[in-house]
Amino acid sequence: MKQKINKISIFPYINNVRIYYEDTDAGGVVYHSNYLKFAERARTEMLRKMNIHQQKLKYDFNIQFIVKKLSIEYNIPSMLDDLIRIESYILKVAAAKIMMKQIMYRKNDLIAKIDLTLGSINSLGKPVRLPTKILNKLKYNKNT
Repeated sequence: MKQKINKISIFPYINNVRIYYEDTDAGGVVYHSNYLKFAERARTEMLRKMNIHQQKLKYDFNIQFIVKKLSIEYNIPSMLDDLIRIESYILKVAAAKIMMKQIMYRKNDLIAKIDLTLGSINSLGKPVRLPTKILNKLKYNKNT
C-alpha cells in the first residue's frame, strides 16, 4: 500500500536494490540491519544525482553527514531475490540538518519506512552549517 507523504516533501528519489544471499539469514529473510545499509546507499545516490559528492564536501569544506536520529518501522520481510524500491524524500532542510523519509517497497507492498535526521559536522565532530550552494541544491533540487 502506498504511503502518503507530507506535502512539504521537496522531491523523491527512487533506487532499486536486489536482495542477495549476503543480505539474508539462513532462512532467506533479509537481516533487519541490512535495511539501514540499503537506505544509506539510496541517500548517497540521491546526493550524487544532485551533484553533491561526499568526498568533495569532506575535503573542500570539512563537512561530513552523520545520522543524528533514526526510526524504522518494519512491515513485511524481504526475501532472497526480491527487488525492492527505495523512495527517498527530503522533508526539510536547515542550516546544519536534513530531515528525510525513506520508504521501501516490494512491488506495491510496504516493507519498511524510515524517518531520519542527518546532521552536518566538521572533522572535530562539531555541528557546522552547510555552504549556501549545497543548501540551495538540497532545497531546490538543483543538480548544478
